[in-house]
Amino acid sequence: MITSTAQETIPPKHQDLPLDALAARVGDELETLARLSADVQKAISECEFSEHTRAEAIRGMQGIDRITQSLEDLGRLMAAVSGEMPEGVKLHAVPILSRLRLHELITNLNPSQDRIVLSHEEADGEIEWF
Repeated sequence: MITSTAQETIPPKHQDLPLDALAARVGDELETLARLSADVQKAISECEFSEHTRAEAIRGMQGIDRITQSLEDLGRLMAAVSGEMPEGVKLHAVPILSRLRLHELITNLNPSQDRIVLSHEEADGEIEWF
């Protein structure tokens, strides 16, 4: 259920998602995540590590390269799959998209909405360490 600012409950409206467009959007998101992963990998490679950094820790960080390559491959796969899907196959949006937590991801996966693309200037902000 969606709640408005007046705390009244508004039932979600019914919306169908074209399966081929959803698959293409998933492919786009995977490619975006691959670029972000590559940026993280580059940032980590510029960090200085103490001489006492365990080899296992460094090997673990090298796993980011595998993540990046896998995301790139999965993005290409989903783009190809979306091109092979028959047109006109629809899915109900609410049960699918309601499983996601990130508003930006929900928007970007919904073919009826414009994708949210952050420029480097918008993405650059105050750094918050976890």
